[in-house]
Amino acid sequence: MANYPGEYAPPGLPRPGKVVLSAMCLVAGLCLAFAVGEHWADVGADAFALFCGNTLLILHGQVWRLLTAPVLQSPDNLWQLFGVLVTLYFFGVPLEQKWGPSRFLRFLLGTILVSTLVQALFDVALPPSVERYLAPPYWFGGYAVGGGLAVAWALNNRGAVVRLYGILPISTRTVITMAVGMPFIYLVFRSTPTEGLPADLAGAFAGWLLGGGSPSPLRRYWLKLRLNRLDAEVLREAAQRKQRATRSRLKVIEGGLAKGDPAAPESAEKGRGPDGRWLN
Repeated sequence: MANYPGEYAPPGLPRPGKVVLSAMCLVAGLCLAFAVGEHWADVGADAFALFCGNTLLILHGQVWRLLTAPVLQSPDNLWQLFGVLVTLYFFGVPLEQKWGPSRFLRFLLGTILVSTLVQALFDVALPPSVERYLAPPYWFGGYAVGGGLAVAWALNNRGAVVRLYGILPISTRTVITMAVGMPFIYLVFRSTPTEGLPADLAGAFAGWLLGGGSPSPLRRYWLKLRLNRLDAEVLREAAQRKQRATRSRLKVIEGGLAKGDPAAPESAEKGRGPDGRWLN
C-alpha cells in the first residue's frame, strides 16, 4: 500500500526489506507449524498455549509471552494469518524503506511490548467480570501490531489516498479511524479479538508514539527533556559562580590610562589614579 502520486503506480509489487520479510516468514512459519502439528501430528494445544499471553503466568516469571504472543496466529483460522501478512506487507514495506531496517525493527519490538504490557496491566487492574468481555484468558495475535503499523504509515503519509487491497480507495484519516475504531466495534458486538481489546488500542497508540513522524513523538519528548535539563544545569552553574564570586569579596579595580595618553580625561591628571598614584 505504498503512496504513489495520482493514479499512477509502477508495475508489480514493491520488494519487502529484510525486516518485513523476516517478520512475514516468522509469522507464517509458526502458524503453519502449529497447524500441521495440531491437525496432522496429534500435537496438543498445550504447545501452542506455551507461547500465548497469560497475565498470571507472566507475573510468575514467564515473561517471554510478552514477545511471543503477538507473533502467534490461530492455527484454525487462515484469515487471521492472511490479514497479518497483508498488513505487514502493505504498511511495513514503505515504512522500512523510509526509516531503514534499524528504526523499523525498533518500532516493531516497541509496538509488541506496548500492546502486550497494556493488555497485562488491564488484566491486573480490571475485575474478571469485566475483563472477560475484553480479552480471552490466553491472548495472542498480530492485529494490535497491525493497527500500530497502519497508524504509523498514515501519519507519515498525510493526505495520501490509497487503495485497500488494491481495490477500495481510502484516505489516511480513514486508516487511522479504522485502526482506532475497530476495537469499539468489537465491544459493541461483544466479540472479543484473540489479542484483546486493550492490546488493539495500545497498538494504535504505539503507532503514534513510536512512529508518528521523524523524529517520533517519544523521541521529540526525550530530546526536549534533555534540552530542559541542560538549560537548568547551565543556569545552576551560573548561579553557583555568582555565589562564589560574592563570597570571595574580590573586587575589580578599574585601571587608568598611561601617562601622556591623549585619550585620558581632561578633568584628571593624566596617568594618575584617584589617590594620586601612577597607574601601571
